[in-house]
Amino acid sequence: MSALKLETATQAAAGAEDVVRIDPLVEEGRKRPSATLTRREWLVAAISTCGYLGVALLMLPLFGVSLSDVTGPTAVLFIVAYALVSRIEFEIGSGAAVPTELVLVPMLFALPPAAVPLVVAAAYVIAAAMDIAEGNLRPHRLPVVLSTCWHALGPAIVLAVWGTPEPRWEDVPLYVAALGAQFAFDLISSLIRESFGFGVSPAEVIAFLRPVFLVDALLAPVGLTAAFVVAPNPIALVAVLPLAVLLWVFARDRHSRIDQALALTEAYEGANLEARRDGLTGVLNRLGWDEAVGQEQERIRRTGRPASLIVVDVDGLKAANDRWGHEFGDAVIRTVATVLTRGVRSEDVVARVGGDEFAVLMPASGEAECERTVRRLGELIGRRRVNSEPLSASIGFATCAASDDLGAALRKADARMYRAKHSAHVTTSSGDDRRRSTT
Repeated sequence: MSALKLETATQAAAGAEDVVRIDPLVEEGRKRPSATLTRREWLVAAISTCGYLGVALLMLPLFGVSLSDVTGPTAVLFIVAYALVSRIEFEIGSGAAVPTELVLVPMLFALPPAAVPLVVAAAYVIAAAMDIAEGNLRPHRLPVVLSTCWHALGPAIVLAVWGTPEPRWEDVPLYVAALGAQFAFDLISSLIRESFGFGVSPAEVIAFLRPVFLVDALLAPVGLTAAFVVAPNPIALVAVLPLAVLLWVFARDRHSRIDQALALTEAYEGANLEARRDGLTGVLNRLGWDEAVGQEQERIRRTGRPASLIVVDVDGLKAANDRWGHEFGDAVIRTVATVLTRGVRSEDVVARVGGDEFAVLMPASGEAECERTVRRLGELIGRRRVNSEPLSASIGFATCAASDDLGAALRKADARMYRAKHSAHVTTSSGDDRRRSTT
C-alpha cells in the first residue's frame, strides 16, 4: 500500500525561461524527517500508533491466529520484502507513493489476513531503522512512521471476516471492497493525524492522497495476479521484485531531478533575495520595500485587516559625514537599522528606502499598536550612541484601514516625519540662538 508520505512532496511546475519554481511543500516535506516534533505532533502520532497496534494485536485471538504466523519464515520473508519496497518513494502529483501494494496483496493470501497488520508494522520498523542508520530520520519520529500503517487494517479485516483462504477470480468484488476499506482506513487515519497533529488542512491531505490512491488502484491488479502464484509458494514473491526494482530506478531518477531543481531554486532565491537587500545594513532595500508594500496591500483587500507604516529619518547625517567621515555615517546607519529590527515584531518589515531614511511596515497592526511601537523606537534610538555621539531621528507614522491605500498612508507618515524634523530643527535653532546671545 502506498501510505501517505508527507515526508516528501513533489516538484510543482517548472518556471518560465531559466527560473525553476518548486512548490514550497517540496522543501518542507524534505525537511520533515530530520525536523524535531512538537509535543502535540508526537502525542497525536503516538496515540495513532498505539491504536493501530492495539487493533492489530486484538485481531490475532479474535480470528484464531498464533504468534508463529507472525514470526515464521513466510512472515519474515514478507517483512523483509515489504520493508525494502516501502523505501521506494515515487514522487507523483503533490505527494509520494510507495509500491507496497505489490507485496501487500500477495501477503493477504500467503499469510492469515489477521496477521498482516503486525507484519506491516514490523516491516515499517525495519525500514525506519535503516533510515535512522543512514541519518535520514530522527528516532523520535518513529511513531509518525508507524501511524501510517492503518491502511493495512482495512483489507485485512475484510478478508479475515470473509475467510477466503486463496485468491479466486470470482471473488473480485470482495477484493474491490477490500481495496475500498484500505482507502477508507488510510484516509480517516491520515486526516486525524495530519489535521490534529501537524495542522494540515483536510483539503491538503486529500490532495496528497489522491495520487497515492491512484497508484494503489493501478498496482492492486498486479499484486492480485501475483497472489495466485505466491499464495501456494511464497518464495515466488521474488518474481515481483524486478518490477519493484524498475520503479526504484524511476523513483531515484525523479528524486535526482527534483534535487537539481531544488538546488537551482535555492540559488535563484538567494540571488533574488540578495537583490532586495541593502548591502550596508542587511534590511530590505527600496525594491524589496515596494514589493512588500504591494503584497501587504493585497492582503489588506483580502482580509480587511489594517496595517501601519512608520517612517524614520536619521537627523544630521550629512553634517556627521562632513565632520567625522563616511565610516562614521555608515556606523550610524547600521546602528539605526539594528535598533529598528530589534524594536519591532518578527513579522514586521524593515527597509532602508533612502540614504538616511528607513521605513517599517507592520501588517495587521492598528493605530494603538503602531503608536506604542513609535514610542518604543524613539526611546531605543535616543539611548544609543555611536563613538559617544547620541543618535537622533525624526519619526512619522500612519495606519491604513481596509478601505484605504497604503500609498496614502505612506504619504501621511512622511508628512508627519517632516513636521517632526522641522519642529526639532526649530527647537535646536532657538537653543543655538539663546546660547549665542548669552555668550
